[in-house]
Amino acid sequence: MKKGKVLKRLFPISLCAVLLILSVGCTSTTPTSTSVESIPLFLRYVDAVNNQEQLLKLTWNTKTGTVEMDTSTTLMFPNYANESNFWVRLSPWIGLSSQPPKPVSNTAIYWDGSDTATLFTTEKDLFVGLQENNLKANIVSLTSTSMCNQYFNMTNCYTTPNKLYTFEQDLSNSTIYRFSSTEAVKTTVSGYAMGVGAEGSTTYVLSASETQSSTGPNSFLNIQFINADGSLIEKKVANSERKEPYSLLSDAGGWAAFANGNFYSNTAKVNASSDSPKFELVQSLADAFEIISTSTSLGSFGGPYPSPAFYGYKGYTIVVGSTFSPDEITVALLNDEKLVAFVLITPIDTAETNFVTYDATGKQLNTYSIQTPLQVVVPQS
Repeated sequence: MKKGKVLKRLFPISLCAVLLILSVGCTSTTPTSTSVESIPLFLRYVDAVNNQEQLLKLTWNTKTGTVEMDTSTTLMFPNYANESNFWVRLSPWIGLSSQPPKPVSNTAIYWDGSDTATLFTTEKDLFVGLQENNLKANIVSLTSTSMCNQYFNMTNCYTTPNKLYTFEQDLSNSTIYRFSSTEAVKTTVSGYAMGVGAEGSTTYVLSASETQSSTGPNSFLNIQFINADGSLIEKKVANSERKEPYSLLSDAGGWAAFANGNFYSNTAKVNASSDSPKFELVQSLADAFEIISTSTSLGSFGGPYPSPAFYGYKGYTIVVGSTFSPDEITVALLNDEKLVAFVLITPIDTAETNFVTYDATGKQLNTYSIQTPLQVVVPQS
């Protein structure tokens, strides 16, 4: 895959986009007092013929809805993954068995929006094929395989600048792993693990458990705190009791993403780092997803919506994944769990797609034509 060839063209289609690039006319209704100036993103591509991945950096201005990309800013590295030994499933839609296999990868990424990304990889000799073009890579080589699975953008992995956390689910006891360049630490927790995250030296795990009563089984959530010395503290999550098992909340098996000290799954939240964790439904998240889903005429999922992934970035929350339709990727910026601006990438089953920007009200701002990415990588901090 040659540099600059992945992105065949990136140009504004609407007159408003042209004016915005020239800083003339066309204003956004996104509240400037609650918006970050811009969000950097990676578009991720896989060249299966040449066994190579490529990351292209673009910058999305959340106030104006304009997008800038420098095709000379890329990071390329080898990818010899196959279906029997994959690290991250890149496609936001997992195809049926009768369809051609989707591209996969042996590399998980942590990126804080700077000119350096951390690549957690089981790929052998990644250094040999690494090409850094105005982007640098810190490489953490791992020996374990098939640990990091993905459903749409939701994943059972969590990355930091130097560690990768992941979990294997079981109904009664689950296994939590912490990988670094020097060690692999394994911890067993009770219950059905749904999410993992970390702040400082503490690992947070959200898990579901079940008890039997005279009226049948009852499910509830726990937060497990794994300290640096391996000691474990468990707290029951208030307001989390329910008759239905949490493992069936979504097609993803009830996964939850850790961001800004909270676990999120669709419109539900558990404040994990609190002394008294509790489960709550967040109305502003429901409102945000409603605005996003009604901004276009795309058909929705036939069943339960898969939960998108949530990431913390400079005190804000970034949501990424297919949020309402199998034919779109959403990237949304939230402040205090309220929608600031969002992007829809659609369609995702064609060679070229539209990168469409919107303000907080769902007003379309600009449309750009790009080569369809397999994944959008957002920054974390």
